[in-house]
Amino acid sequence: MKIDGHVHFAEDLEAGRLRAVIEEQELSGIGLLCIPKGGVRPVEQDAFAFRETCGIPIWIFGGIDRNIYRRQAPVRQTAQELAGEIDRLMKLGCTGIKMLEGKPDVRKNDKVPDFDAEVWEPYWKEVERRQIPIIMHVNDPEEFWDAAQVSEYAKKAGWFYDETYVNNEAQYAQMLHVLERHPRLRILFPHFYFMSRQLPRLASVLERFEEVRIDITPGVELYYNLSENVEEAGIFFEKYQNRICYGTDIGARSVIWKEATPLSMKESRARAELITRFLETKGDYILEADGYYVKEKEPTLMHGLGLSEKILEKIYSTNFMDFIGA
Repeated sequence: MKIDGHVHFAEDLEAGRLRAVIEEQELSGIGLLCIPKGGVRPVEQDAFAFRETCGIPIWIFGGIDRNIYRRQAPVRQTAQELAGEIDRLMKLGCTGIKMLEGKPDVRKNDKVPDFDAEVWEPYWKEVERRQIPIIMHVNDPEEFWDAAQVSEYAKKAGWFYDETYVNNEAQYAQMLHVLERHPRLRILFPHFYFMSRQLPRLASVLERFEEVRIDITPGVELYYNLSENVEEAGIFFEKYQNRICYGTDIGARSVIWKEATPLSMKESRARAELITRFLETKGDYILEADGYYVKEKEPTLMHGLGLSEKILEKIYSTNFMDFIGA
């Protein structure tokens, strides 16, 4: 049984292509995370329409209306509107809420307020009280703040962050304040919370806040980082085997562009293989650029985790079901 809890969709990705991916990868369910197509057009209705055509469970995580930030209304009004989004999305039939607000370019472009500011407090209080699952993207790979390390692909995508963008440590500090005020938040930070080079630091977050989860959705850097410290990574996966969820980010590249971009079957396959090969291979293997997802990299000797069937079952399915309260 395998549940991909981190998939994106809009109608111009073409439903038939995503159904083909589901069949090829033998998925038992998916979490559809709604981010606006091209940063502009809401896709919740696309997600619900797709669910009607699919024979497996689809759990939909709706997004907050970004016009709330763009209006720059007084704090009290904005706070009411943010809290009101909870009821709107739950009445639509969403399982939870997807927040891309912590991605630095989104935060800058849409004028998203600090997450520990007064304006967010009613929102955090209510999602904690109702135990609504939140999937929240916070930061990006740390090299995106370093001109000497950031990739050409990231630069072209607008993901090199100079001093005009929020600093990643500032966002981590804000989220720590939020968690300290609301320690029962049911929240999942994708991409290993972009702390794959800082496993002790990530462990401290998981130790302090029992409802926090992470997923193994790439960023490719995640797998290079874990492979370089495979013994430490193995200990981490063993200890936090109940807190790590499977996700691929299939559809993300197509959704972020404004142009109609059909889902790439080859890239979707490459994303899944990158993850499963690392989790399931015991020992060394060579990771080569595939031209679809792994790019701009020389062939690299990787060190797989070779996780047990028990741990794989938790990562591939059980942990996501626990996260959504099923």
